[in-house]
Amino acid sequence: MNHQTNHNTLVSLAIAFIFTLTIIPYAVSEQAAPGNAKALLDEAKKNQVERKRAAMQKELDRLDEDLKQDQTELVEVEHNIADVGNAVNESKKNTESLAGRRKNVTQDLELLALRAEAEKLKTEGLNLLNIAHEKAKEALTKRSEELDIKRAIVSAEFVKTEEVQTGSESARSVKSDSFRTMSELRRNLDKAANKAALANYRAREAMDAASKRLHQAEDAAAKVEKKQAEFASEKLVHVTQ
Repeated sequence: MNHQTNHNTLVSLAIAFIFTLTIIPYAVSEQAAPGNAKALLDEAKKNQVERKRAAMQKELDRLDEDLKQDQTELVEVEHNIADVGNAVNESKKNTESLAGRRKNVTQDLELLALRAEAEKLKTEGLNLLNIAHEKAKEALTKRSEELDIKRAIVSAEFVKTEEVQTGSESARSVKSDSFRTMSELRRNLDKAANKAALANYRAREAMDAASKRLHQAEDAAAKVEKKQAEFASEKLVHVTQ
């Protein structure tokens, strides 16, 4: 019984397989018809073109977006360039202004140094002149002492001449420093003459030193005026340029 059933099943399967083999070629022949193939090819080409167009459109959209972003960045960069340019110009102006101020300060310092040197020389010259005046005063004092002794000698000689001529003692009443002898007067005169000569020499030296220093002060003052005129001329040229 079972054997019979298995046999029938195998027969049914064989019949179905044969039927399938008969149907498949017919279906394939139906799909492979020329009209259907051309439509499929056109559809495929159309789909390919659409995909290509979609890809190109997508690429254009991406490029447009990139270009838009680049334009935005370009505007920002141009603003940055303008801002930096303005900052550079302002910094340049500040640099030029500071350079001008520095030059003015440098010139002022140079003039101050020259003026200080001129005033220093002037002060030293005036001090030396004051010393020279003191030396001149001392020289005049020594000269007066010398002249006083000379006068005493002449007076003594005069009294002596009067005594010889009159032969009387009345001439001795003339004021003549009668307590000093002629030899003492001459010794004192030599000392006084030496002191006067030395004092006069020192006075001349002091006056020469004072004169030299005052001339140096005048030259220094003239240098200040010359330098000041040069700086003023430079500023005038700078303004007119």
